[in-house]
Amino acid sequence: MSFRYWNAWDVIFFDTDRMRTALHRRARFNSDEALIEFAQRAGGIKMSEDRQILDMMIQRKTREITLNLTDEQYTKLRR
Repeated sequence: MSFRYWNAWDVIFFDTDRMRTALHRRARFNSDEALIEFAQRAGGIKMSEDRQILDMMIQRKTREITLNLTDEQYTKLRR
């Protein structure tokens, strides 16, 4: 997923293909905490180092993180 801050966190999801095809579903989070919680639930934070890296990305207001979704989560995202 790619995220950037514009009065809230705008999130764009990409398919797993090499062409970086953007999926139709997007997300918007009003707080850093909501973005962090989502990244945790989506498998993007596995270790404390991952959390520190995400915190640095949040400070920069834009970046990308790889999620490790379950099959069910991926199916819902593609709808």
